[in-house]
Amino acid sequence: MTKMKKSMSLILLACLVASLMLPVACSEGDNSDWVGATPLEEALANGKPTVAEFGASTCIPCKRMKPILEEVVAEYGDKLNLSFTDVRIHTNIATKYKISLMPTQIFFDNAGQEVTRHVGYWPKEDVLAHLEELEFL
Repeated sequence: MTKMKKSMSLILLACLVASLMLPVACSEGDNSDWVGATPLEEALANGKPTVAEFGASTCIPCKRMKPILEEVVAEYGDKLNLSFTDVRIHTNIATKYKISLMPTQIFFDNAGQEVTRHVGYWPKEDVLAHLEELEFL
């Protein structure tokens, strides 16, 4: 077997193993353990605009977004909410909001209706500009 074929075989084997493990990893925690409203539902119901971050604790761009969103909430928490949902743990919430890539930020108005969404990393200046454009700040 040539080196190239051997490498391709190993890659295919790794993909097969990963695909077999994915349903187990994703099914370990849906939000069926919630009693009452989820934190996102609570945020959407309190009358302030909400930035909902959908990601995972192991996602590198999500890790980069976390301090940015925490700074925004520290500065403007009296005007808006922040909610984080780990899509690998709470798969049914991710399905409900049709999350296909991480991180995804969904911006909800004060009535809890989705206004817009962004996928990927976003510098703080861009997040703030978008919040101002939406008149959330």
